[in-house]
Amino acid sequence: MVSLFEQMLAHHWHWIALVVFAGAFLQGLSGVGLGMVASPLLALFAPELVPGPLLMISCVIAVMSVLREHAALDISGLSFALVGRLLASVPAALLIGFLPVRGLAIAFALVILLAVVASLLKLPLRPTRLNLLIAGSVSGFMGTLTSVGLPPIALVYQSVPPAQLRASIGGFLAVGALISILALAAVGRFGPHEMGLGLAMLAPLFLGFAVSGRLRHLLPAAHMRLIVLAIAAGSAGLLLLRQLVA
Repeated sequence: MVSLFEQMLAHHWHWIALVVFAGAFLQGLSGVGLGMVASPLLALFAPELVPGPLLMISCVIAVMSVLREHAALDISGLSFALVGRLLASVPAALLIGFLPVRGLAIAFALVILLAVVASLLKLPLRPTRLNLLIAGSVSGFMGTLTSVGLPPIALVYQSVPPAQLRASIGGFLAVGALISILALAAVGRFGPHEMGLGLAMLAPLFLGFAVSGRLRHLLPAAHMRLIVLAIAAGSAGLLLLRQLVA
């Protein structure tokens, strides 16, 4: 474990902690943020934290979100999204190393940006069964490859009440991240080393989520939707930039 923490410190642990804290705060406040914010940034200076360790802490904060607002959980709709996630995560894990991940990531980022523009033009997506199935499939495929899988689900749920948005996205992420972790473990890409890195990031994760709990009731629904769109667009932009400069 000494070498583990030496490795974390060598990669600027204070910056890693700040990124995780900010992502956890946004996740607790709006339902999205951790993977969208942390994945592109951590990949720049600590790529070993993506995707496995980041998926692990994403699963942890998702469970906490569901427990905090379980009454608002959209169980019926989530079942369709999770079917899509399951169907797409396994082939994504098997195809890591064979697919042109850079090209797929660029296409994914552009699709998310187009969806954000459509939403701003008053053409918001609705959480229908078909939309959730499609969004879950896209999320599972890209989430397993890049750790950035929530934008499709967030865009589909953007028009629902804040509590339902946070709880439903949390429910999807909790099960979806676990599916992706198991898929990565099955192909040898998640084990004790990745688990140790994830455990090392739990302290800033818990702190960011705790701070968000004090403020989440102060955020109006209209502002929540704008935050979701801004985070989705920013995440897609960072992902696109990361691929173009790689």
